[in-house]
Amino acid sequence: MPILEKTTRFAAIALGVLFIGLSLVGIFAAWFVDRKAADAALKAFGLIETGVGVVNAGVGRVDELIATSRTEVRQASETITAVGAQAQANIPVLNALNERLETSLAPRIAQMKQVLAPARDAVATVGTAVSLVNSVPMIAERAPRLGALDETFNRLEEMSADATQLRGTLRALVAAQKSDVTAETVATLNGLTKRIDTRLGEVQANVQGVQADIAALQVRLDKRKSRLLFVFSLLALLSTLMLTWIIYTQVVVIQHHRARARRFAAKPAS
Repeated sequence: MPILEKTTRFAAIALGVLFIGLSLVGIFAAWFVDRKAADAALKAFGLIETGVGVVNAGVGRVDELIATSRTEVRQASETITAVGAQAQANIPVLNALNERLETSLAPRIAQMKQVLAPARDAVATVGTAVSLVNSVPMIAERAPRLGALDETFNRLEEMSADATQLRGTLRALVAAQKSDVTAETVATLNGLTKRIDTRLGEVQANVQGVQADIAALQVRLDKRKSRLLFVFSLLALLSTLMLTWIIYTQVVVIQHHRARARRFAAKPAS
């Protein structure tokens, strides 16, 4: 019986040491996993933030170009209304107007498309990253929609065709140098400028809507990122506390069995 009791106590001590070792490894693993999970989350959120930055820069620049273009188109409409009926007497004015539209409006429309292209790619990237983040159970975000930007590109194509028609009509008017410009021609030119201005307004509304959606997404994701990182740290801390308690209990068990073993060894044989 004494040999069995001694063996049992040494086995309990060995088991306690094993649990202590495993608990120490578990504490290290908990914080290691926390760090890796946080790094993965930050990488995904960082990809979204990079895409958001590209989108904001693109749509912000397009918004500026649209504001300038709308002012120019409205000024062109006012000029056509004022001097169109007396084209022959205002050939230099109409010619300057045509050159200004040729050298500023057309390149600006092309620049809008050029600036929006990387923004549209960035929106697609943000959508992919949001889908990746949505794999985390506590996150369910809506990816930004590409529809508004696709529609914007369609409007820009239509606007480019209208601008080409406007410049062609003005060019023909200047080349003909007619004094008897009909009201129909003036109405056509004004209709084109009005249509371009309307489409510029639609493009502006679309890009501002995309910018607002992206900004709202960024705010929501910042909150979710903070909450997610807090949850990761909280889980690691709870795991550490639980494993620390296991270590404490095993230390108590080891001390108990060692004390009993010493007492047994010090007890004189009968």
